[in-house]
Amino acid sequence: MLIKHYQVDFGEYGDWPKVFTDNKEQSILWVILLEDLISPDRLLDNTINSIQDDVKVILQPLVSHLNNTLIPTLVAFATWRPESVITQAQSPSSWKKLANLFRECLYDLAKKCPNLHLITLDDIFAEQGMVRCFEARNFYLSRCRMSFLGLECLASAVQKVLDRIEKTAKKVLVLDCDNTLWGGVVGEVGLSGITLGSDGLGQAFSDFQRAAKRWASQGVLLTIASKNNEAEVWKVFENHHGMQIRKEDLVTWRINWREKTENLQNMASELDLGLDSFVFWDDNPLEREKMRLSLPEVTTIDLPKDVTVWPSLLDSFDAFARFSVTSEDRKKVQQYKQRSSFVTKKKQVGDQTAFLKSIDLQPTALSLAEETLPRAEQLCMKTNQFNLRTIRHTAPILKKISGDSNYESFLVKLTDRFGDHGIVCLAIARIKGEGTFLDTFLMSCRILGRHLESWVLNELIERLISRGCKWLIAEFIPSERNQVASTFLSEHGLDKIELVNLKDSHPVIQLIKKENNQGQFYIAELKSINIPYQEVFLK
Repeated sequence: MLIKHYQVDFGEYGDWPKVFTDNKEQSILWVILLEDLISPDRLLDNTINSIQDDVKVILQPLVSHLNNTLIPTLVAFATWRPESVITQAQSPSSWKKLANLFRECLYDLAKKCPNLHLITLDDIFAEQGMVRCFEARNFYLSRCRMSFLGLECLASAVQKVLDRIEKTAKKVLVLDCDNTLWGGVVGEVGLSGITLGSDGLGQAFSDFQRAAKRWASQGVLLTIASKNNEAEVWKVFENHHGMQIRKEDLVTWRINWREKTENLQNMASELDLGLDSFVFWDDNPLEREKMRLSLPEVTTIDLPKDVTVWPSLLDSFDAFARFSVTSEDRKKVQQYKQRSSFVTKKKQVGDQTAFLKSIDLQPTALSLAEETLPRAEQLCMKTNQFNLRTIRHTAPILKKISGDSNYESFLVKLTDRFGDHGIVCLAIARIKGEGTFLDTFLMSCRILGRHLESWVLNELIERLISRGCKWLIAEFIPSERNQVASTFLSEHGLDKIELVNLKDSHPVIQLIKKENNQGQFYIAELKSINIPYQEVFLK
């Protein structure tokens, strides 16, 4: 895995209030050792309730900073200090109570401020051993309580959080069957001969499946790529008491004798996901090496031979982890199964328009509101393929947009004969006089093929006309992933424009000049534009 390096400017010891006051443009990492903020001596003559006021005062610069910027802020904190086991034999020590209070205050703040990211060093250091991660000598020599091991753990944790801020989590877990979901080769030993169940290594395989299902409950898509006889695999799924994953838990599968690299490419096409969304979990070193060489975009896991560590390895796998899990995430498995079924049915018919009319497409526009903001933010952060500008709006920004009369914004949910697809589109337009700039226009890739993007654009145009707008300016900013949207604007009646050919008196010139000019601009007169494919949505 490539590790990105970040430029770090170090502040002076204890100057964190000034940094929070002066810095509004750069991300800040605040490393807190609670003992440096509140001396244990404060607990000798004061109650926890009185010290709670101290905690509020300490956190006030952070609170003010978060209220004045949307830039990500990281707080890495440790509350541990050595104490006798005897002092906590009947009740938590005063220090432990203070530590719990401090942690609760930080997490309460994180609930209100989505740009705050917390790193609990106590939990991270515990994996290596607290005593090994702290070094008293370093504190007395350089005011740093951590050892070199502790600093390495801190740097690694910060790297992971920053990477997740910039890049979305992986979406698909591809599993082998023989010696991965169960021990043994079912084609050789039969149903009764495989290792799977509630004892010994059999329990390890079952626990590994349970870990996979826990990720599936958070929106990770489970698939199978296995060189096997399909009938024998399904026999295990249907009849072995130790199986935790069921056929209905899988979004798709390829059980055949073709190369697994070919099978993954087919699954990526079927699900309309990039190969960089896939994680390949296979016990066979040869299959893993083939995958690395042929499809380096796929995350291929180097597995330890000891199966007993697989459940915890999968449970703590960072590539699938998200900062939060929404109700939309929990529906992902069913929604992508619907996507797979839709693609299969569509390939079987000749008249695509008649097919789309027959599946009863029902789009509904929704306002940006308190209950929909988390999904809107998620769409901004995760949508890469059908995304004209790939602008990553956060929830606070979206909330401001929703209440600003200079914007027209809405989300779109969709249902059809294949099911409820949830909220899948976001459109935001900024209005200035007679002109409108298309700030954000994106759609979940799993809904592609239904012409929903055309319906959304038509809905936006009707809203803008009703508000007296005459011109629509749009921009396509190319990225590594959004080529699928590269022809959308030209195919929907918008013409390319060059700034040098646009007169300063044109009503939209000021809208364009406010942008960074990273991409290609398009223009259309709203009343003359004719959006195609609307017939598939007619009742």
